[in-house]
Amino acid sequence: MGIRSALLPLLAAALLLTGCASAQTPAAEEPPPAVEQIAQLGIDTSDAKSIIEGLDTLAVTSRPSPDTLIASVRPNELVLQPGDVTLPIDDSDFYLSIAPYVTQTHPCDFHSLTTCLGELQNTPIELAVTDAETGEVVLSEITATADNGFVGIWLPRDGVFDVRIVGEQGVAEQRVTTGSEDPTCLTTMQLTA
Repeated sequence: MGIRSALLPLLAAALLLTGCASAQTPAAEEPPPAVEQIAQLGIDTSDAKSIIEGLDTLAVTSRPSPDTLIASVRPNELVLQPGDVTLPIDDSDFYLSIAPYVTQTHPCDFHSLTTCLGELQNTPIELAVTDAETGEVVLSEITATADNGFVGIWLPRDGVFDVRIVGEQGVAEQRVTTGSEDPTCLTTMQLTA
C-alpha cells in the first residue's frame, strides 16, 4: 500500500507532462490568399475540381475582380493568382469549358474562370459528346450555359471527341482533343441554322 501511494504522484506527474507535450502541435499552415478568397465565396476548396466547377458556375456579379483573383484552367492543373498556387487535376480528367456563340466570340486557349465571358449567357442547349474513335456517347444532356456563357464538362484525358451543341439559334459541331497540350477553352462553336 505504501508503494502504491508513492507511485500515484509520479504517475500523475508523468500524465501531466505527457498531456503538455501532446498539446504542443505545430500551427496549421494558412491557406494561400487566392484559396482563402475562393472559400469566402462559399466554394469548396478541397480540390481543383471543386474550385473549377464552383468558379465556372458562379454568377458573374459575384465574381472576384481580376485585380484580386485570377484562376486559369490548364490541361493538368488549376493556376491561381496571387501566390502562384497550382493545384493538380486528376490524371484521368480533362476540363473543357465551351462557349457557343452566334455573332460574337473571343480567342481563348486556357479558360479563365474569373474573366472569360461568352455571348450566350444562361442559354438552354442540348450537348452531346461522342468518342471519335469508338463512337461511344460520352455525354448527352439538355443543359444551359452558365451566367458566364460557358458550359463546362469533364472528359477522359488523352481522347478525341466530337462535340455537338443544339440551341434555338442553331447547331454547331467540332472535334476536340484532350491531351496535355490541348486548350481547355472552346470558343469557336458558332451556332448556325
